[in-house]
This record gives sequence, C-alpha cells and structure tokens, in this order.
Amino acid sequence: MTETVITQNEFIKSYIHSPYPLETYEDYLDPKFPSYVTVLLLIIGLFGNSLSALVFNKKPLKKNSTFIYLRVLCYVDILVLFFGLGDIILITYFKFVIRNQSIIMCRMHTFLTYWSTHLSSFIIASVSVDRAIATNFIGFAKFYCTQKTAHKIIISLGFLSALINMHTLFFLGYHENYFLYFNSTVFVTNKTACYCASLYGTNYDKFMNPYFQWLDLIFYAILPFIVMFLCTFFILRVIFMSNKRMESKLSRNSFAFLRANGATPTDTEANAEPKTSLSTRFKKSFIRQNTKSNRFNKTLHLTYTLVSINALFICLVGPLAVVLITIKGKEKVTENKLLFNILYILAYSNHSFNFIFYGLSSPPYRIAIKNLIHSKGRTSNPSWNTSQCYRSKSIRTNKSDK
Repeated sequence: MTETVITQNEFIKSYIHSPYPLETYEDYLDPKFPSYVTVLLLIIGLFGNSLSALVFNKKPLKKNSTFIYLRVLCYVDILVLFFGLGDIILITYFKFVIRNQSIIMCRMHTFLTYWSTHLSSFIIASVSVDRAIATNFIGFAKFYCTQKTAHKIIISLGFLSALINMHTLFFLGYHENYFLYFNSTVFVTNKTACYCASLYGTNYDKFMNPYFQWLDLIFYAILPFIVMFLCTFFILRVIFMSNKRMESKLSRNSFAFLRANGATPTDTEANAEPKTSLSTRFKKSFIRQNTKSNRFNKTLHLTYTLVSINALFICLVGPLAVVLITIKGKEKVTENKLLFNILYILAYSNHSFNFIFYGLSSPPYRIAIKNLIHSKGRTSNPSWNTSQCYRSKSIRTNKSDK
C-alpha cells in the first residue's frame, strides 16, 4: 500500500509545473565558457581593490580629492564584484540562483547590484570632472577640489544611485502558484514559486521593458562615456598648451636673464663679485622654475592615471554597451549566450584591473606601495629596527667627531 502511495506521489510531482519557467543555470551561462575565469577575476579584483584602498588611505594621498574618489571607487568595485561575479560563481558551480529564493533576496540582490554598478560609473565620471576643473578653472578648483567637497559629492551620488534603483525594492518579483497536469485537467496547487522579474502585462513591466533597461544602459555606460570624453579632451588640451608654454619660457627666460644682468665675458672677467651674485640669482630662478615643473609633473601623473582609467572603462564596457544597443533583449538566446558571457566578463574586468593601471601611471601610488611594504617589514622584523637604530647612532657620533 505504501509503495503505491509513493509511486503515485512521485508521479504527481513529475507533473507539477510552474506557470512561467524559472531562471536556471542554462538561462545565464554558455557551457563553452570556462568557469574558472570568474573565480580568477574575483580573486584578482578583491586583492587589487583592497590593496589600492589601503594605499589611498595613507597620509600623502589621503588629502588629495582625486585619490579620495579613487579610494571610494575601490570599495564600490569590491561590492560590484561580490554581488556580480559572486552570483555567477554560485550559478556556475552550485546551480544556485540566489534571486529565485525569496522576494526579499530578489529585491535586495537586484537593488545592490544596480546601485553599486551605477555608483561606480558615477564616481569614475566625478574623477574626470574633478581633474578637468583642477586644470581648467584654477580659481574655482580651490573650493571644488577639496576633501569636504569630494565627500559631499560621493554621498550625493550614493543617494542618487539609490533613488534611481529604489523601485526594485518595492515592485520587483512576485509569487505564483504551481499547477498540475493530470488526466488532461489542470489543477492549481498550494506550492508557490518566486519569480525575480516584473509581472507580465502590469504597468511596472511596461516600465522595466524597455524604459528602465535603457536608463540602466545610460547611467552605467553612455553618460559616463560622454563625461569622460569631454573632460579628458579639456584636460589634455590644457596640459598640451602648458607644456608648450613651459618649454618656450625655459629656453627664452634663461637667455633673457643672462642678458638682462650683463653676463658678458668682459664683465665676468673684470669683476668677480657680479659673477657670484649672478650665479646665485640664476640658481634661485632655476629653483623657482623647477618647483613649477614639479607641480606640473604631479598634475601630469594624476592626468595619466585618469586617462588610463577612462581608457580602461571605454575599452572594457564599451563593447557591452554597443551590443546591448544593437541586440537588446536577446541575451538569453542560445546563439548569443557565449558572446554576452564574454562581454559581461569584460565589463567586470573593469572593476578588477584598475590597480594595475594605478601602478603603471602613478608614481605616488608606486611609492606608497613601497613604503607600505617597508613598513610591514619593519614591524615584522624587530632586528631590522634595532640595526637601524644603531646605524643612526653611529652616524650621529661620526658627525659629532667631525
């Protein structure tokens, strides 16, 4: 008797269906795509962003408004990788779709994913605006390019991103009862399923498709592209003009300075005192020019960092934006799955590889990393500290003997 009941229950279970197909592993990923790429990208991104956040929090870089934006960008990129790549890893290795577990999980995960990706793009665009103002509007930069202003802008951008995606916390997802096919009859069961999507035919569904899809694309890619392009153009224009002006001034001022002070062979041979005073004045003027060139080099290094970040963003996110515009809504078609898997991984790479470009384009970043490594070595090796102490003492005694 029990055997017939079990077989009958198994038979009934095999005929239970959901009204709409739930999202599964096959809906997201192509089996041809190597699964280890996401894990490797997540590890690199977490390590690189954590290291960069630690470096940008050091005193030499902490006061600069540009590095404040970049430090917060590291924290936000960690969230993007955690919610984005972490979800893909769960689907790939565990066949677990976190958004289908409950309405709360659906709404929270969707909101945090959209919020972090939009905020990351907003911050990158804000860095471009910050550097453009610092190079083009020096008077206004004294009020805008400060620590307080940077923190206020970041908080405002966080609220703006939350406001844009707030609707997902209230309207996204719904429950639907399963139904049962048995003897050509449809029965509604008590079992429910969670669908992390907008209910078809509702006003919210009409808003999500296609209006919010376009808003997402605009805020994540198109608008930052425009801001970055314009700011980079104005920054490079100013630097190119300043570089030409500085080179011409250095060559012209050195010759004019010597002529104005009468640096002729007869004068220098006749009187030795003007020669010494002239040399000291020339050294002072050279030092002033050198300090100006040092400031220019600092601005140039920050600009190199910004341009490299912008180029990385455009190269890695640009292909996804172009493909989404051309074949919008066909991400889950079998023929397009592999293409979209590659493009989404490229977009997530933008949040993982920033620290490499920081190191390549920013000498202050490299110096801060070296200081961080040396400080770790000093604290972990007490004998090194004692040897340094004795070495400094010996240097002092030698100086006193002299």
